[in-house]
Amino acid sequence: MNVLICGLGLIGASLAKALKKNTNHTVFGWNRTLSVTEKALRDGVIDKSGDIDELMKEADVTFINFYPDAIVPFILEHKNSFKKDSIVTDSCGIKTKICNELADKDFDFYFIGAHPMAGREVGGYDNSLDNLFDNASFICTPYESTPRNKSDALVGLAQDMGFARTVVTTPEHHDEMIAFTSQIAHVLACSYVLSPLAPMHAGFSAGSYRDVSRVARINADMWTQLFLDNKEPLVREIDDLVSNLMRFKYNIVNEDGEALTELMKKGNKIKEEIG
Repeated sequence: MNVLICGLGLIGASLAKALKKNTNHTVFGWNRTLSVTEKALRDGVIDKSGDIDELMKEADVTFINFYPDAIVPFILEHKNSFKKDSIVTDSCGIKTKICNELADKDFDFYFIGAHPMAGREVGGYDNSLDNLFDNASFICTPYESTPRNKSDALVGLAQDMGFARTVVTTPEHHDEMIAFTSQIAHVLACSYVLSPLAPMHAGFSAGSYRDVSRVARINADMWTQLFLDNKEPLVREIDDLVSNLMRFKYNIVNEDGEALTELMKKGNKIKEEIG
């Protein structure tokens, strides 16, 4: 099978490396910056590159790895180049907006939204890894009209690449859950390090500081798009977080040790139950 990777940054190049390491598929690659494509060829990360439209005509599966706002325009621009009956997917961290914008289009290929659940604090081709997706989840959001054999093929490819878990769900449920498991954590981390005390943490910080602040190392341009494209679920999570913080504040201000203890016991119990 021919698999085309469009965009050879952290995620795209890691997908290519996982394919080369774990499968026998032929890997095509294309990047807007030619020097990156050339380096991927020299490194053996991809088998072939060239004109993007010509590559699309041969690709059985195409992964598009761009910033959120660039994905739909790219697909529409090249809609007549994708191989007939092939699978076109993406790796974006939000699904509803992208899937909805493509839902009513009459394509000769099958678009299936996807989200490889892995990343690093650093981006770009040079930071890609062939094991980035080991023990990671691959989320797939097909339309109701998507043939089962197509979504099964994408899920199977993810399993072959080394993903430990595959999840098939709706775009809406994906975005609701990602607002909680990923986006709110980035909001919290950035809010946390905005404290005027943060620059003075050296000598006073250990594991707790590292754990909470880690994902404040963020690609601000990309995450701005992700936050705005998933506004409603994320705002709900922020409201819940602020409400819980205010409960802590209220109990501390009022020196209500019993209520404060119960609040922390509840949090501890939930964490022990859910992992």
